[in-house]
Amino acid sequence: MRALRFLTGLAIEPFGDPVSSAQLGVEELGLAVSRALLQAGVQPEPGSPEAIPARGELVLLPDTQFITRAAVRAFLAAAPAAPGIYRLALRRGPASEYARPLQRVDEDPATDSVQQDVYLARGDLGALRTTGDWEALRDALRARARPVVLDPGAQVEELPEVRPGPPRTTLALPRTLLLAADVRHWVHLVWLNHMLPWVRLQEHWQDHPLQARLRTLGCPDPRRHPARLAVLGRGCDVHPTALVEGSILGEGVTVGAFASVRECILGDGVEVGSHTHFKRCVVGAGCHTLNDSYFIGDTCYPGSTLANIMLRNSVIGRRVFLTTGVTLRDDGLAGPVSVVQAGREVPTGRWVLGGCAGHRSLLGARALLEPGRAVPNRTVIMLRPEEAVSKVPADAEPRRPYTYFESTLLPVEQAYPGWNPPEVDPEARR
Repeated sequence: MRALRFLTGLAIEPFGDPVSSAQLGVEELGLAVSRALLQAGVQPEPGSPEAIPARGELVLLPDTQFITRAAVRAFLAAAPAAPGIYRLALRRGPASEYARPLQRVDEDPATDSVQQDVYLARGDLGALRTTGDWEALRDALRARARPVVLDPGAQVEELPEVRPGPPRTTLALPRTLLLAADVRHWVHLVWLNHMLPWVRLQEHWQDHPLQARLRTLGCPDPRRHPARLAVLGRGCDVHPTALVEGSILGEGVTVGAFASVRECILGDGVEVGSHTHFKRCVVGAGCHTLNDSYFIGDTCYPGSTLANIMLRNSVIGRRVFLTTGVTLRDDGLAGPVSVVQAGREVPTGRWVLGGCAGHRSLLGARALLEPGRAVPNRTVIMLRPEEAVSKVPADAEPRRPYTYFESTLLPVEQAYPGWNPPEVDPEARR
């Protein structure tokens, strides 16, 4: 069976790269989907109306579509054998909703599912050959397709959400191999890469040649204990005091003293500095960190230099230099975080979301971005020295909120009359 992947012309901002080059795991989206199709027994090919035969069997999808091999296999197995057009749908639940904001998908109340742009066409395909670009073909497919609903299950892992102020929540991270998503914004890289380390580790143990032998010997199934195991590529150098668990390390990765790498994917040649911590991160090849850095839920393109005290839920482009003093806030203190899409503000409905730094940016000391902001490629940000607080009142009153104002700490009501800081609970000050 063949699969035709159609170009949409969509680029991921602020990078300007074609969507197929978006980083999911430590590979590009196009390569990840092609590999998933091949492992499911489907041959991926460039899509065009001319490539559609008059009759036959085809999988059709755009270059914005992400899908795991388990989802491809389940979709092909569940689709009816009769001629027709069938569309992949995920039953509503944690897996369909985790990366749901800003996707272009269709909700189907009748089946309580979210329909993705993955189609299986069987039989007479002549009508599809007359369509033009992907948009016209998509309309034709949607009009005739019947949903094939897959149930990814409701399994999640409850993790504490690190954010100040109410509402305090936990992160319900889906645990399933059945994933599909429409990737069209940098926020999708954040959310999908939160889930991919667990998925890729499960896939690795499924393919491991010793699986049958381990079961014969009565050994524990590695897939049931992913947090205790790691996969190390050739030439990795992990310091005896470092902790690596639930992660996949590429070739030639170096992990320094007292560092920790937990539920991550690290590309070839990544250097993790001493006392540096990565948690639920995807780090591209050739990145290196300075010592004493801390990263949670980040996606880093290849070749960057990373140093930060607490960078969370953000995307760092290719060959970015990130200094320790940079703050990409990820806490929506006043409300859910919004982002810019196609030149306008779009709500995400999420209280926790960081920022995005374009390729070859240099973010210098004391750079501060609000949640959901994206910095264009090759941007250099340096804040003025006087923007740091240099005068601290000796008679500061306990429980009275102070804020920065012209290099000085002043009471909030004096600096900004009528403003109520969202971090401060008025009841707690009484």
